[in-house]
Amino acid sequence: MKLLGLEMSSARGSVAVSIGTQILERPIQTPREQTEQVLTLIDELLAEAGIALGDLDGIAFGRGPGSFTGLRVAAAVAQGLALARAKPLLPVSSLLALAQSARRTAGVDASLVCIDARMGEVYWAELNVVGGLAVHARDDALGAPGALRRPAAARWSAVGNGFATYAQELRALLADAEHVLADLAPSARDLFPKAGQDLAAGRVTPVPEALPVYLREQGAWRR
Repeated sequence: MKLLGLEMSSARGSVAVSIGTQILERPIQTPREQTEQVLTLIDELLAEAGIALGDLDGIAFGRGPGSFTGLRVAAAVAQGLALARAKPLLPVSSLLALAQSARRTAGVDASLVCIDARMGEVYWAELNVVGGLAVHARDDALGAPGALRRPAAARWSAVGNGFATYAQELRALLADAEHVLADLAPSARDLFPKAGQDLAAGRVTPVPEALPVYLREQGAWRR
């Protein structure tokens, strides 16, 4: 399976290409560079992988929640490339990708993911790893830090920058966590497990419906 992945929901974005068990990935260090570099990085990765855009089986992108600008760029680029080569689109929750990253980098099987949404709120979700794939136990949500609840799992980890931004408000919850991975950010490579499963099952999204998930009205948001 050959997949392209775009993840730009946070300040640190990335682009990746998966060919079977091989994954090539490039980071994008700042939000400004996400817009400027994404197409160049896609070309570089495809060339390094020795494939063309038309060889891809699908295009995955982090649908959010997260940075409004980054989500729009990722969705727009994915839509444009999918239309140009008639490729399936595979949107993946950025919070799920973060839980998948925690599994890959730290062996975490149960995550409470919490991302700073600004304006005194957080994006959050509870996820468990089943058969190597992160799945939602509680869906992506937006709310005050006080809305977070302890996961049902006996052992769980706190994942995402919301636990750093709101460390005081969440200190009681953090005291119960096995690990705190507050510096972890979503990565394009961690879109592939879910995207690959969806593609194999025929769960693809038509281009007009492959939209970012903001969870907040755009007019209320300030970068």
